[in-house]
Amino acid sequence: MSIVEKRFLNVLECIQKMGPVRQIDVARELNLSLMTVNKIVNRLLEKELVVISGKYQGGMGRSSNLFILNPDKFLSIGIDINDERMVVSGVKPDGSIVAVKKYEINNEKGTFKSGDGVLDSLEEGFKKFCTENDIDISKVAVIGIAPEGIIDSDSGRCILGTHLGGIYNLNIKKSMEEKIGVPVFVDDPARSLAYYENKLGDGKNKKNFIYIYLGKGIGSGIFINGKIYRGYKGIAGEIGHLITMDKGGKRCRCGNYGCLETIASEESIISQAKSGIIDGVYTRLLDFCGGDLEKIDLLALRRAVEENDKFSINILEHAGTHLGRAVAQLVNIFNPELILLGGPGCVLGKYLIEPVVRVVNNEALNLVKERTQIKIARYEEWQDSVSIGVEAFDVMFDFTYKDYTDFHELLLKQSLRE
Repeated sequence: MSIVEKRFLNVLECIQKMGPVRQIDVARELNLSLMTVNKIVNRLLEKELVVISGKYQGGMGRSSNLFILNPDKFLSIGIDINDERMVVSGVKPDGSIVAVKKYEINNEKGTFKSGDGVLDSLEEGFKKFCTENDIDISKVAVIGIAPEGIIDSDSGRCILGTHLGGIYNLNIKKSMEEKIGVPVFVDDPARSLAYYENKLGDGKNKKNFIYIYLGKGIGSGIFINGKIYRGYKGIAGEIGHLITMDKGGKRCRCGNYGCLETIASEESIISQAKSGIIDGVYTRLLDFCGGDLEKIDLLALRRAVEENDKFSINILEHAGTHLGRAVAQLVNIFNPELILLGGPGCVLGKYLIEPVVRVVNNEALNLVKERTQIKIARYEEWQDSVSIGVEAFDVMFDFTYKDYTDFHELLLKQSLRE
């Protein structure tokens, strides 16, 4: 690749990550002359890879154009999947949503005992989504997949599908690329949500923060000095499998006992509520789910707590206390400026965050005046799929990733190598 081509790709990457952005800011970021950037941007405009999104109003009435990647030129498909449902989103480069669809998975305790079941469901869901939304698969630049399990984001493998029927060491990236012929990026939902929050949400402009995902499992995305931390083999952040939370506790899907996930995950909290009712504990919890034990969910628990149901209060206090101990450890180790609690567990609101904050205040080091801020993130069910779609697209435009050189070559062919 020539120097001219490398500069071209670097400018395109910079506009994607920084946009809306001025040419002069791109020049400063890449240490290039303004004239060089101007020539490249004009070429990108000519080929409709970038567009002008508005004006930057400077001093003395001066203004300059702001540039973004053309949102109508590329499309990313994000897929969030567990053993009960799959959510698929179409996402543009600026993070705007084209469409979102939820598909229930007919999983009769066996569908995902083999990796083929997962792959077949992913392929079927992707193609069905494209058909229903009149999306030309040839226009899809990348597919982002966020399976609920322990994920090696570097290789695109699901090392252990803790919430995908226990599948083991499945190379989702390679397999799906062979099935569909579109580049694929795979990451853990917690890390992709952290990435989304850093780009578009409450973590924007935060260089050191942690996003904790509270769903069927518990995970985290850790940002250090403005970059997501993945660890040696791409699986950093698995705080749900801290094993000192409850010595002699329940067996976790990961194989250990007493993990945080067995106490404070959505699945575990609901399981504790059901077990208590079966054992005859007095509670009004069933009043908030139509008297149906199987319809107990986090919202029903919250409503019961709001009505001062002692049993429900104790469950959330127990979960929040143990989660708080895990958060206190993270605060001591990473010293983040912000902890975001996200995922489906957000519905519990203050009834979850209050015990967390109390424990952190008691157990985390208190050596600085300004303490770590802890807050509930805004969360909707579509967010997991949109987040992985946004992250996957940015990875495609990170030209240090050798796995996507075919895409980079296509960009060069479309714009420079006529």
